[in-house]
Amino acid sequence: MEQSNHTIDCGEFMSRRWRPREDFEVLFRLIEESLDHLRPWMSWVAHHSRRAAADFLANCGLEWTSGQAYNYSVSIDGVPIGACSLIRTTEPQGREAGYGCIQPPQGEGLLQRQQLL
Repeated sequence: MEQSNHTIDCGEFMSRRWRPREDFEVLFRLIEESLDHLRPWMSWVAHHSRRAAADFLANCGLEWTSGQAYNYSVSIDGVPIGACSLIRTTEPQGREAGYGCIQPPQGEGLLQRQQLL
């Protein structure tokens, strides 16, 4: 997979590569505020902890470097609202996109539009 940009300006919102040290509290808070919403869709929520969030962020750097996955925080006017990822699949040029958003603005299609960029 071709190296991705560290930031993507989507006009009404910004996607930025997760940073392990700087973004830990933000990521942990986003997940905490969204547990009930995430639980039916994301099996990893059952194992959510401060350690799991730190491990995810550390792994983001390794995956980015290897080209396995590009994980981003998403914000509006500097306020984090969610996350999105582009992940390599087993197909030679295969990619899988994933995203999640806190409420609000969940349901407004922002992250779906981001996936199209």
